Amino acid sequence: MYERASRWADLVSRVIELLCNVILAAMTLVIAALVLSRNLLGFSFSWSEELTRFLLVWLSMLGAAVLLRRDDHISLNLLQGRLAPRSRLVLDLALRLLVLLFLLILVQQSWTAALARQVTHAPALGVSLFWPYLAIPVAAVLMILATLVNLWGDVLRLTGRLPMPDRAA
Repeated sequence: MYERASRWADLVSRVIELLCNVILAAMTLVIAALVLSRNLLGFSFSWSEELTRFLLVWLSMLGAAVLLRRDDHISLNLLQGRLAPRSRLVLDLALRLLVLLFLLILVQQSWTAALARQVTHAPALGVSLFWPYLAIPVAAVLMILATLVNLWGDVLRLTGRLPMPDRAA
């Protein structure tokens, strides 16, 4: 059962990564059009900077969800390097529980913030600010799912149902 959940989480992560690449390509095109129009034609598109800012928010938040699934976030491993593998796993489990608590609060608070911005519109694009703000709760839900799968794997390793990780801390 865990293997299936892990495969699904990896698949979702790959799809999000592909979406992040599309967002990055779109940002690159918009910025290139902005630079070319400003330097060659003497004008700039009023919406370009706003659009790239909104895309950057989505890119950052979705990218964070992918990194959380992979355990690739920046970390300070001074303590983990001195612990035995089982103790390291217990510490990882405790940290994942704290992250999960933070993410649950983040979903609730960011959803409230997104709803509050529904009536406000971006000056250049004219779209509701709900859409850029929505990146935070959406990514937080994805991070919760990734954390739950990673947490499940840690519990299975602690109980001996999965092998201990071979990574060095």
